[in-house]
Amino acid sequence: MSKLFTPKNVIAILFILVIAFIHFFSHNFIDNRASDLFTKMHANFINKSASDNVVLVVIDDKSLKKIPWPWQRNLYSDIFDYLEFYAGAKVIAFQNLVIYPDTYYPENDKYFYSNLAKHNILINSYILSGSNASGDVLPPEYINDFLEKSNVNILDMRTNNTETAYKSVIKLPKMMLLNSKYFASSFIQEDKDEIVRNYIPFVNLNGRLLPSLALSAYSMYKGMNTFLLYDNKLCSADNCKTLNMPIAEKPSKDYIGNITDSFLVYIKWNKPIEEFYSHKVYSAIDIIDSYNDIKNGKTPRIDPSSFKNKIVIVGLNSDASVWDFLSETPVLKKQADVDVHAVVIDNMLKNQFMTASNKDITHIITAVFVILIIFGFKNFRSNLILASILSILYLIYYVIQFSSNIYAEPLSPVITIFACTLLKRLYSIVTTDKTTEMIKRAMGKYISKDVMKNVLSNLDKLKVGGIRTVVTVLFVDIRNFTAISEQLSPSEVTAVLNEYFSVVEPIIGKYNGVINKYLGDGALAIFGEPIKDKNHALNAVMCANEILFAVQALKNKMLNEGKPKIEVGVGINTGEVFAGNIGTDERLEYTIIGDNVNLAYRIESYNRILKTQFLISEYTYELVKDIVDVVKLSRVNIKGKTLPLDIYEVLKVKNPDER
Repeated sequence: MSKLFTPKNVIAILFILVIAFIHFFSHNFIDNRASDLFTKMHANFINKSASDNVVLVVIDDKSLKKIPWPWQRNLYSDIFDYLEFYAGAKVIAFQNLVIYPDTYYPENDKYFYSNLAKHNILINSYILSGSNASGDVLPPEYINDFLEKSNVNILDMRTNNTETAYKSVIKLPKMMLLNSKYFASSFIQEDKDEIVRNYIPFVNLNGRLLPSLALSAYSMYKGMNTFLLYDNKLCSADNCKTLNMPIAEKPSKDYIGNITDSFLVYIKWNKPIEEFYSHKVYSAIDIIDSYNDIKNGKTPRIDPSSFKNKIVIVGLNSDASVWDFLSETPVLKKQADVDVHAVVIDNMLKNQFMTASNKDITHIITAVFVILIIFGFKNFRSNLILASILSILYLIYYVIQFSSNIYAEPLSPVITIFACTLLKRLYSIVTTDKTTEMIKRAMGKYISKDVMKNVLSNLDKLKVGGIRTVVTVLFVDIRNFTAISEQLSPSEVTAVLNEYFSVVEPIIGKYNGVINKYLGDGALAIFGEPIKDKNHALNAVMCANEILFAVQALKNKMLNEGKPKIEVGVGINTGEVFAGNIGTDERLEYTIIGDNVNLAYRIESYNRILKTQFLISEYTYELVKDIVDVVKLSRVNIKGKTLPLDIYEVLKVKNPDER
């Protein structure tokens, strides 16, 4: 268990959970909105025109400005009479609900009920209830009469029938129930975010499948009344040739919060042609005025042929009424409910519907993409390119699916793979930073921190090679350390050297120097590379001066502790060297090479001969002569040099105010 729950594994598990959460969140809260945007674009530019066979008659602001709400119901009768007997409409679907008797105008109410019996193409609306005990539902003795008012027979061919929460029908006036030929459900369902994306084509009342307003109107228009319900589709009785409607069944809440089974069809939306509507719309008051024109022997202001052999949906949409009957849809912020019914009828007439993709396929695609990212490139940029390519491929897949009338998830796979890419990068940073620090601390004990910093900042440029450059080389050495070490144990030798170098190294770093290597009891330091410093000679001399003072203090301390007396010598030279990486592609070493490096070592060796501590070459002297007091020593022959060389003993490094 301890091996399983290592910090690295725990971080990996957390990142996987975060990826899963991001996918879940985007799938449930972003995909619908993204799909709405694409649906709107598709409706505006591709699926433009609605069917001319469906038109709307709406009680709108214009109507209510002339005749204020509430309308007397005889006005509805005038609209129905005009549409059926004068205009020759083929179907009239009345979306308004008539629930209570009109107690203010009982005579008009009575006329309305009796007039209903004259109409053979009129479909009235109702809504179902989840309870049969309320006084607001249809009494049980009228249920059979109600069931006979359906013009549609849906045969249930499903292999697994589900129960329904609907128990009864919201109460209808008795005379309306008896005189009406047909009823259909006008309920429009919203998704959880209160947007209408699908439609309920039929409802289940205690096992009896009853049509929606759209299905009832379509059935009457096509002259077919038998449909077959399978597990995932509703079909016409001609082997699905005329109608093949994909059905998605899922639990949902009805308008009063009851949980019920909903048989959903995903709507294929049309381009809106004006505010609230995607179908041709006529004001109800114009229809009434046209009807009065005909009765008075005048030419009607609305040509009756506009409704000839068409499905006409009559409904309400006005801010001046108690209800506005508007819903938010993917194509309109406010779309009239009468138009939603019309869009579904249009889908049925064209036999074109949207259907949901298999979500398992989307989840599998996302999982494959995530695996490709996780086990893909180590380089973040390459992984980002891979994520972009995968996203483009998925979006192409989405467009193809949508063009085939299939709703897929547009963004959740894309969001998930980019989130995975970023989290992989974060995981790499979190898990490698600690390892890198450990390596840096460990390697810092073997090579210069400045060299290491240069290496880490140029990892992609590491190769054999270098440059020729002018640097100042400092060599510091303990006098006669071999003799001293013979008197000490190995551990004591190590302790003395560690204490000595712990004093010397920080001073070298203080003056931008880099210790290139330790040579036993000596140290070779470079000024000017790899840390660029135009005052490398000056800094090297000041560094040597401070080292000598620090070692003097260390010598006194060690003598007080009973340790051996140490003396050091310093040699400095300035000149051109080769600085860079030597070795092979498998193993490199950063170093400096050249006679001028050896010269610093050999100059220091003259401290023993000349009984001095601090010697510099003539090349270094020329660069620092303004800040030092020196004694010029006789020209000496340096091994490897053809001509004798002047060297200088530094007696004092001047303070800034003395220069």
